[in-house]
Amino acid sequence: MLESSVYQSNWNPRFFEQGGLFAVFNFWADWFLRKNDGFPSLDEINEFLATGPVAPVQSGGGFPVRCVRQQRLTKEQRHAMGWRADYQMRIFLSGEAPTRPNNWHDFFNAMSWLFLPKVKAALNARHFQCAEERLQFPWKVKGGNRTREQDLLTLLDEGGLVVATENDFLWQLICQRQWQRLFLEHADDLASQVVFIPIGHALFECALANHPRIHASTIRVRFQSSKRRVFSEGVSLSELSLIDELAALEIKRRAQMCSPDDLHALPIWGIPGWHPHSGEQTFLADRSYFR
Repeated sequence: MLESSVYQSNWNPRFFEQGGLFAVFNFWADWFLRKNDGFPSLDEINEFLATGPVAPVQSGGGFPVRCVRQQRLTKEQRHAMGWRADYQMRIFLSGEAPTRPNNWHDFFNAMSWLFLPKVKAALNARHFQCAEERLQFPWKVKGGNRTREQDLLTLLDEGGLVVATENDFLWQLICQRQWQRLFLEHADDLASQVVFIPIGHALFECALANHPRIHASTIRVRFQSSKRRVFSEGVSLSELSLIDELAALEIKRRAQMCSPDDLHALPIWGIPGWHPHSGEQTFLADRSYFR
């Protein structure tokens, strides 16, 4: 299970230089490096979302996504705000994403709209659909617990990972949890035939904190690598856009993906290049992690 790291307040504009799962941020390296004096402000993030290379970034409801300062609300305030008090409904119906400034978790969430905008919009649309089906007007959602479908969507949003490959055999090794075969015997095949793109912003936060036990919830899309690469490193912006589109289509298949049981957990530190000890047999023999 993915566990969020403790809150971190220190900004590091070179966070992406760790490589591995952070390689997806290399497209915007210049922008990060210009933020030497602290976290980008919400206004700066919003400008980037509105004018960057993947603009316009839109919610599942078609509204431009923009970060707004998150507020602590009392029960009475939540009731008075109606649907605006619900995180996913607010994004869907207005594009406003409640965000904590100077916070790694929320920063990575905002950035995930930048490199996987269609995936985020698809997740948001399904969250809205789930909430709408349980509404008691004027706005209150019936019941206090999330449905299994909402659990699935939350797992993807927080800790999802796209496995982009045409290789059915490698995907079956993931589904069967054959970690020794996957990460040792077929490491070269992984490098040339699979691209791993993180969805979940909590993956980045936990990796930044050097969390020793991170599992991602994977979905698979068919994608043929055109060149030998080191996993997500070396992916072009056009390839990333295609993977985003393909993964969004998978997420929209509600009947085929409706429960956490439809996801496959993957210990991400086994991916070569994502951990200092990945590829080492003694590391991969740790059954408490590679279970």
